[in-house]
Amino acid sequence: MTMRADHEGKVRYVQHRVNYSANVSYLQNTALLWTSQDGSNELPSGKYEWLFSYTLPSNIPPSFEGKYGYIRYSVKAEVDRPWRFDKAKKLCITVSPLLDLNVIPNAMTPLHDQSAENLGCCCLKKGYLEMRVDIPKTGFVPGETISLNLHLLNNSTVPVTEVKAKIIQQCNFVAFRGGSNFNFTGDSVMAVSQKETKQDANTVIKQTQKITVEPGKEHKLALELRLPSVTPSISQFSPVITVDYLVQVTVDTSSTFGSDIDCEMDVLIGTVPIRQYLPPAYYPPNPAIPPTMPTPIPPSIGAGVAPPGYGFVPQEDSVPADIGAGDAPPYPNGATPYQTKDDTIAIPSAPPLSYQDSMYGTDGTQLNTDENEKPFVPKYPVFNDLPVYNPSAPPQE
Repeated sequence: MTMRADHEGKVRYVQHRVNYSANVSYLQNTALLWTSQDGSNELPSGKYEWLFSYTLPSNIPPSFEGKYGYIRYSVKAEVDRPWRFDKAKKLCITVSPLLDLNVIPNAMTPLHDQSAENLGCCCLKKGYLEMRVDIPKTGFVPGETISLNLHLLNNSTVPVTEVKAKIIQQCNFVAFRGGSNFNFTGDSVMAVSQKETKQDANTVIKQTQKITVEPGKEHKLALELRLPSVTPSISQFSPVITVDYLVQVTVDTSSTFGSDIDCEMDVLIGTVPIRQYLPPAYYPPNPAIPPTMPTPIPPSIGAGVAPPGYGFVPQEDSVPADIGAGDAPPYPNGATPYQTKDDTIAIPSAPPLSYQDSMYGTDGTQLNTDENEKPFVPKYPVFNDLPVYNPSAPPQE
């Protein structure tokens, strides 16, 4: 009886009738949970349980399922049956490393963009429409509301009729002609020729609002977009798949040609919200369970503990020495993750959260979907009922 943990990133697509692929191995770990000691190769009938565990490296990306590739973590139990077909069971799991916005300085930086367009075309110009969009900060978490403050100045001869806002998930998939395999050893550039990048963009959420801004007038308004369950931004430790998020705002007019202008800004999606923007009520001073250091897992667990009377021989595949050797991510003010009474892990710098299925469901991936008994849908941390942070919101009309 063996247990195998596989962590890999895969990309595959066809471009101009040429196959491109890439495979990144983050970790492979195999433990022998039980073996016959007397040579009989028999395990008496009954119910058995073997405890196992393994430590995830700190430098790995989150689970992700995309159109042209995925980052997938799985465990597989296999029973070796001499002279018979082996039996195996595979289970995909969600891995969500901490991306704490409190330790990323740029996450607190306000964003703004502005645009001006002379509406119309050729000799039929209608005059300029100007727009400025402000977002109070850069970093957000799923479940949080992104506030957009718009200032419109209509110096054209046509009225503004509509404003549209949306969040776009931008995915880049890197692959190589003929395919390439890599053992991940850090966030390094892979020097391989004939590299190609395939892009895929998906709308996360959108909102449309009818407005009227007459020629010669200005108008201020605020829009809100609540982030659903999506993967955090992926830019580190993932050489073949990156995921970024873009906020796009478009204003339409009644002009027939050249009728709109837009603004775009990149936002960062993390897994721990910015604490300084939340009221003290989200951090009770006397939690039911005080923060303590997590209890170390006994060395025997994970080495493959067999039931009494059965032996155990651990086995591990060769893995690059520096995988998992990195320091743990920093936590603000010494806030170390601790175990709660229901055996979940809490982060003292974060309010309560829930784990929800990815908004894309089983449509998130089209690659290697037959590897599992049913399509895998990763779960991501979602913070419900966070207050809306918008200190510069325009007055309500």
